[in-house]
Amino acid sequence: MKAIENLLVNGCSFSRGPDSWPYYLKYQNIVNLAQAGAGNTYIHETTVAELAQRSYDFVIIMWTGIHRVDYKVSNINEFSESKYTSQYQHQQNDWAEKIVYPINDQDYVEKNWVFGCGHVNNESALRRSKIFEGVYRHVGQTQFIDSLLIKLISLQNTLKQMQIPYLFTFYEDYDDDLKTNTNLYSMLDQTRIYSEENINSIAKTNKWFDSDNIHPGPIAHQTWASLIQSKIKEIYGTN
Repeated sequence: MKAIENLLVNGCSFSRGPDSWPYYLKYQNIVNLAQAGAGNTYIHETTVAELAQRSYDFVIIMWTGIHRVDYKVSNINEFSESKYTSQYQHQQNDWAEKIVYPINDQDYVEKNWVFGCGHVNNESALRRSKIFEGVYRHVGQTQFIDSLLIKLISLQNTLKQMQIPYLFTFYEDYDDDLKTNTNLYSMLDQTRIYSEENINSIAKTNKWFDSDNIHPGPIAHQTWASLIQSKIKEIYGTN
């Protein structure tokens, strides 16, 4: 495999911000589509959409919580009071010292996504819209697990078909949940999934949390980046 020059990353708040793990990796050209509050529908669909537009040497996905649901909407301005949209969150994923090369990666973010994490977190602005009420009333654990597995399989097969090397990770440990559907789980290429550890467990074990005591702090992100770098070398024989 050739050296990694152009890296695509996607995920949720555990993969974004100036001290997050993607920016501790030893790659210069990183496009990071991760947004705080994003769910796996956003991660899956925006990754495929981005791959259709630009070329990448490697893709790293940190899948987020099983129960998150996202919608792409026709008029994002209807949700201007909510912080759980890509329109709002993409503006938070920049900082003064950020190196923009060759273009600000947030310019590539689709701005018309609404994140169900806001419903789960009882944000009043999003709750008033009632956009997610039906989903969380009628969809249960089994359906959420099946939906995530199908997204994993779909993106896995897209990347393989395009011959793009990749690595899947999870922001916390829910491998046992995914294994409950043995048929779908068996379709995953486990050699391209790093589930032995996760950044949330690293933060909990070592008490390396950010000031909010929810998200991993910089040391946890640095540790995770080192593990990811080693895993890429193990699988693909390259840094």
